[in-house]
Amino acid sequence: MATKRSDRTPGNRGAYEKARLKILRTQTHCGICGKPVDFSYKAPHPLSPTVDHIIPVSLGGHPSDPDNLQLAH
Repeated sequence: MATKRSDRTPGNRGAYEKARLKILRTQTHCGICGKPVDFSYKAPHPLSPTVDHIIPVSLGGHPSDPDNLQLAH
């Protein structure tokens, strides 16, 4: 029997986008390496800012909880 993934339930995408924008506005350092993130880089540059899940969704992390998201590059 397949397990229902929380990132596939309705409403999580909008909540994720809202949390992602808040992370991009409020955090300045990479949650992985601790170095400052340069917001002048744009994707697909390898150092462009992104938002990463601390606990992967595939391992049970919540997809849109701001406490499970961090700034990274």
